[in-house]
Amino acid sequence: MQFKNQRNTNLEILRIISMLFIVAHHYIVHGMQGIEFAITNSNTYAVYFLAMFGKFGVVIFILISAYFMIESKFTLKKLLVLGGEIYFYSFLFLALAIAFLSPNEITIASLGKSLLPISHNGYWFITCYIILMLFSPFLNECIKKVSKDTLIKVIILSILLWSIFPTILPAIVNYPSQTVFVGNNFQYAPLIWFFVIYLVGSYIRLYMDLDKLSFNKLIAGFIISVIITYIGSCVFAFIDLNTSAHYLWSLPAFDVVDGSLYRLFSLENNFFVLIGSVFIFLIFLKRKEFSNKYINYLAGSALGVYLIHCNCFGRIFLWNAIDTVYQFNSPYFLLIAIGVICIIYIVCSGIDIVRRLTVEKLWIWIVDNKLNFLSVWIQNATNYLIEKAP
Repeated sequence: MQFKNQRNTNLEILRIISMLFIVAHHYIVHGMQGIEFAITNSNTYAVYFLAMFGKFGVVIFILISAYFMIESKFTLKKLLVLGGEIYFYSFLFLALAIAFLSPNEITIASLGKSLLPISHNGYWFITCYIILMLFSPFLNECIKKVSKDTLIKVIILSILLWSIFPTILPAIVNYPSQTVFVGNNFQYAPLIWFFVIYLVGSYIRLYMDLDKLSFNKLIAGFIISVIITYIGSCVFAFIDLNTSAHYLWSLPAFDVVDGSLYRLFSLENNFFVLIGSVFIFLIFLKRKEFSNKYINYLAGSALGVYLIHCNCFGRIFLWNAIDTVYQFNSPYFLLIAIGVICIIYIVCSGIDIVRRLTVEKLWIWIVDNKLNFLSVWIQNATNYLIEKAP
């Protein structure tokens, strides 16, 4: 049964899972700051396991977005509604920071991120996502005009340059320097990588025959991808912790989690992260389609969860309230961590649902009734430029 006017809940569940993965990653890279890791401590490898999944979450989230965007129409209203959500949380946490944090915790950089979150890297993911939204109409037109074979060739070349090369040659570069080796630009260029994922998601929507895919093979492919990514991450981490190799790569010694060599094998553009994300995306896409309005509504707060727990000031409030040192030293660390991650997601979802039922309703009314002239003005300006173009 097809639900023409409703979201496929399978993909909405996957959207929630992808954001849970991202929360897990931030639980480690932000919550575990200052904790020393030892190769003899089994919890160290649990840390790398949790951190790794955040990169799967990023790719999955963009795959889902691309799957819908390729067949949807970009509107200024969508952009304004998203912008309203971003600025609401940026201003909210800035106000809370001014009220409750000490002056030395509020820097010029953090003020810039709060006042101009999109242009000043308040959320790197959001900045890339909005640019992807803006380009989506043109990407859609190009993707639909080229042949299937041409699209496949473009995808293969893009994956070769921005995924396969940096996966098999991760240690050549002086990460994270951008001036040593041209391949480093292939290694990690978030916006370019979002465009590549968009091509993959669009291909799946337009040309993939799900009936020819096997559930068992997809599940096996996902599990194998996760295992390879995890082993690769642990190998690099073992080398790093055992030899202080991060000095040779010009990595900061104080940032052993977020800056350690394990990340060289678990960035978003790692080939195994990519194919593992595609496998799990296809698993949920192939499942029998259904629609549940409650799950769909909950999934609508996934981006809000990101904006809350990843805000530059929100992180201070959040991780000051959670004793991650105690958790890391517990023999039940992995179970405790999973529980904390789920609680963070639930609390952030609750906050965002309140915003959607109150502030967002008011903002949408303003967009519909007071800002409609912007769409007309932009359309008229565009038509004028087209007519005057040589």
